[in-house]
Amino acid sequence: MNLTKTENKYLKILNKKHILLPTKHKKPLVKGWNNYYQEKRTIEQLLTLNSEYSLRTGIKVTNDYYFVALDLDDEWAQERIKDTRYILTNKGIHRYFLIKELPKSCFLLNKYGRIIGELHSKGRFVVGIGSIHQLGTRYSLKGRVNLPWSLKFEKLTELQEYLAERNIFSAGWGKTGTENFRSLEAYKPKKLKQKLTKQQVYYQKKAQLEKSVNQQKSNICYLCLVSFKKKSTIIKSHLSGKQHRENWKTYQNEKVLSKNLY
Repeated sequence: MNLTKTENKYLKILNKKHILLPTKHKKPLVKGWNNYYQEKRTIEQLLTLNSEYSLRTGIKVTNDYYFVALDLDDEWAQERIKDTRYILTNKGIHRYFLIKELPKSCFLLNKYGRIIGELHSKGRFVVGIGSIHQLGTRYSLKGRVNLPWSLKFEKLTELQEYLAERNIFSAGWGKTGTENFRSLEAYKPKKLKQKLTKQQVYYQKKAQLEKSVNQQKSNICYLCLVSFKKKSTIIKSHLSGKQHRENWKTYQNEKVLSKNLY
């Protein structure tokens, strides 16, 4: 089924390579989609291919605003969130938002602490308008034409107030119960561990060993990074050992290679 003119207009800001995602039965069809991924096909092409596509959430759609979505399956919550355009899904609704301060994905609970939906942000996605659910339901745009495209928020506190006014509360992923109500959290990317080079690892271990040796007044084999007290028999045994001889051979090979390169 083709998109309507209104749906095309509604999706214009989201019809971008870094937001579109090919899916089938709500499962991504590309590996590494959660990293840097650019979809070359249009929404129409993706719908022709699989009758489905998705929109990655937590992604910037303008220089200032991120795209996030509410996924609500609870009828009680749906009635409180239909004050602008919304997307009718197989068993609930999606509500799109634009926000400057990116929230962390979380559960949405009612005032009794029961799950009524989810907030989808960075690392998640929602099935897009025009897609056909495997049970035959079409994801369709609803609401009056003259209603706003989407609500915009500057701060997380503004979105929090919007939800609280409708008795919708946020909780940590997988958490339920009123005791787990909490304010929306800002999304913080995980810090990637910097991989040390072989040389950096060596000098790190060398510094640690020298520190311990200074306290014990021991000697060091800087090739193997091992220490021992002043006993000639121990030193001779180590120098003639397999580990030391292999390390010496590696050192000599690397020395020759380095000389040839430079």
